[in-house]
Amino acid sequence: MATPDVGRSRLMLLYTTTGYEAREFIRTAQQLGVETVLGSDRCDVLDDPWEDDAVPLRFERPQEAARRIVEVAGQQPVAAILPVGDTPLLSAAKASRALGLLHNPPDAVLSSHNKYLMRQRLQAAFAQVPAFMCFPMQTDPRLVQHEVPYPCVVKPLALSASRGVMRADTPAEFIAAFLRLRALLERHEIRQKQDEANEGILIESFIPGAEVALEGLLTAGRLQPLALFDKPDPLNGPFFEETLYITPSRLSADLQAEIVRCAEQAALTLGLCHGPLHAEFRVNSQGPWLLELAARPIGGL
Repeated sequence: MATPDVGRSRLMLLYTTTGYEAREFIRTAQQLGVETVLGSDRCDVLDDPWEDDAVPLRFERPQEAARRIVEVAGQQPVAAILPVGDTPLLSAAKASRALGLLHNPPDAVLSSHNKYLMRQRLQAAFAQVPAFMCFPMQTDPRLVQHEVPYPCVVKPLALSASRGVMRADTPAEFIAAFLRLRALLERHEIRQKQDEANEGILIESFIPGAEVALEGLLTAGRLQPLALFDKPDPLNGPFFEETLYITPSRLSADLQAEIVRCAEQAALTLGLCHGPLHAEFRVNSQGPWLLELAARPIGGL
């Protein structure tokens, strides 16, 4: 397949109206002379309410969204589809497959989106991940408080930016964290996403150590690291809010190389092969522990 000339390429950019990263991608595309077609979850009743001429898409119905993307691409052919954030990922994968564009398989995208599925696949491949278990959201935490490891981390399966992630050191703290997360998952803005992953709650053992974030690009399964960020603030809970990211990393060259190898192998295990990759690790005397792996660019600005 010939590589299209950048100056004559057209990129479809998918994003949510509640996000704020899309404008950075749009501005960069303009600087590179790349034409863009925009698709978002904007209202499809009002006439261009965001004044961005974006195609209205329902990302909570990815098959429907993919069909609409294919229709638009039939009128305005695109060389690539780039989803920004987690929400458009599956729609982009399904549309890219239908259009014959380079993409991650939809099944791989689902596995990276659902933390429980991701943990299962990585554990089966003997990757170093925290001990974990998953309970339905409506479980009474008092009935399972003695089954979980302490200290533990209670987290949603699909939310990003550490939203809803809490540490519990005792059964009482676990019950409180579980109920707090359930209340978050029952909010209207989350229920309307119609995401099955939001029906479960993940419990995993707390891994001590320094935390780092890796940013890279996958091409045919090979990972090109772009940056490794140290998170200098101690992230020991009870909440894990996003803080400072510092690069270049202060870790040794050998340990940085090991982190990159772990991220690449984890991506291959899940079936991810093409596009941006964001991974987060805890690092201690036992080496790197994979916490998160997402088929998207880093969040924030």
